[in-house]
Amino acid sequence: MKRTWSIVLAAFVVVVLGGIYFTRTGHAPAAQPSLVEINSPALSALQAEFNRASTNLRVILLLSPT
Repeated sequence: MKRTWSIVLAAFVVVVLGGIYFTRTGHAPAAQPSLVEINSPALSALQAEFNRASTNLRVILLLSPT
């Protein structure tokens, strides 16, 4: 009986710590600009910056988790 409760408690602790780890927000390194959420205002800014750098090589990479 004691062993069962120990296993249940250990599993609960693992789930709680995993939830905390995966739900906290990350931080970009000091030399890297922070990530931005793509919404209408950010998309307009991206388009303006893309058009401003028309003489340079430009690459936009969109990744999806699915």
